[in-house]
Order: sequence, then C-alpha cells, then structure tokens
Amino acid sequence: MTTIIYLHGFASVGSGAKSDALIAAFGQNNVYAPDLPVDPIKTKEIVNDIVRKSINYPLIFIGTSLGGFWADYFAHKFDAACILVNPAMNPGKLMAEKVGQIFTNFKTGEEITVTQEQVAEFDRCRNEAINLANGYLVHVFLAEDDDVIDYQDTLAQIRYHRSLIITKNGGHRYTEHWDKVVAKALDLANEK
Repeated sequence: MTTIIYLHGFASVGSGAKSDALIAAFGQNNVYAPDLPVDPIKTKEIVNDIVRKSINYPLIFIGTSLGGFWADYFAHKFDAACILVNPAMNPGKLMAEKVGQIFTNFKTGEEITVTQEQVAEFDRCRNEAINLANGYLVHVFLAEDDDVIDYQDTLAQIRYHRSLIITKNGGHRYTEHWDKVVAKALDLANEK
C-alpha cells in the first residue's frame, strides 16, 4: 500500500479534515500528517525521519500552501509523486515579509516568529528543489480565487507538471474540492 505524507501550510497543524479524508481513503497506518514548525531545518528532520521509518512504498507527498512547497521539495528528493494544492513555491520571498513579526498558529494558539536565518534556509531549499525538478512527479491544483497566493504567480513558477487542475473557486484552503485531491492520490497509488 502507498504511504501518503500530508504537509500542511504555515501556522497550521497536520490533523484536520484534509488529513482525515486521506486517512479515510488510505487507512490510518498509511497516512502521516505531522505538525510542522516554521523552521525549515526542523521540518526537514521531521519528514526525513518519517520517510526513513515508512514501511510502505511508493510515497506520495501532498501539500497545501507552504506544505505544497515542501511536498515538491521532498518528492524530488525521494523521487516520489507529489500533489501540490495552492502551493507557496517561493517561501523565502513570502517569509521575508514576515521576519520579526509574531504570528499565532491557527489551531494551537502557539506563537510563531520567522527569522532571517529561516528565510535563507527556505531559499537554499528552493534552489535545491529547482535543481532536482522532474515535472513527471508533479500534480497541481490551483484555485483562481485563492486570496493568499496568486494562482498565476504559482503557474509562472511551476514550469513543469504532469497534471494541472485550475478551478474557478475553492479559495486558498481548497476545502470544497479536496475530494479531487484525494481522487488524484488514489489514481497515483493505483498506477504503482
């Protein structure tokens, strides 16, 4: 059975309706949805540890927003498929605007502060991902009405992809179309 690794967006957590839908489709033991810190070095440690411990291959990375960036990064690192949903493909640029500000995790209430060192690490990770790019691995879902990340900017940054679905609506969270994401993951799992 395929292992799904769901990576959430900035200031969120792994557990929720999206990971629950993936668990319903793939089973509790085949879906990992870790809580990711804003610190990219710690995020890499967490995900690398999950991959090392994962019993079931192939892997499919699914990510939303900042998690979309990470899904792309890890998919290329581990030569695995990825599904990117309204991804933040240039997190260093987005995070540079947040340096020194205090944010609150939407689910836990925990305070988050972005540092310049984290921005530099995001830029290093982005460059690494660009160098490893393999469009065959990438499946993209975008909403035209995304109010956080302009979908046209994302399109300009994702030059290669195997599939692309753009919906008129869905917003940044893409909740009303999440069933399409789950269906794509099931299709990819059945290809293997």
